[in-house]
Amino acid sequence: MGKWVVVAQRGSNGDTYRCEVVRRVTGSREDAREAMRAASLTFHEPWREKSREVYRYPSGDGCLVIVRGLMSETLITLSIAELVHDSADPDPDPDRDPDPGPGPGPDADPDPAPDAAHVPEPPTPEPQDSVPPV
Repeated sequence: MGKWVVVAQRGSNGDTYRCEVVRRVTGSREDAREAMRAASLTFHEPWREKSREVYRYPSGDGCLVIVRGLMSETLITLSIAELVHDSADPDPDPDRDPDPGPGPGPDADPDPAPDAAHVPEPPTPEPQDSVPPV
């Protein structure tokens, strides 16, 4: 089970956009998507809501909400994000495989020198017993 947040980014008629966590979810990606869907129907209720349109992005992990009030129109982008690191929780989820990352690790020597004991000797030329005729 993962830890997820539903994030809202919004602005209104030229205002700067703000970002905030709307909900926190512990569960699957589908649980987080359901929380996002529920938030899309209720988040940011203006004084007098005239209409609300919800558009799902193709990935399914985000949506655009257009809320029209009596005197304003607000665009809200809702999306889900999964927690991948938390410095306050040193014991990671045991069900999750940690990403080992590429390569042998940070302490490995990137260009190790060959071991002298394992370097093969060059072949010796065979002796010639006779001189070839002229």
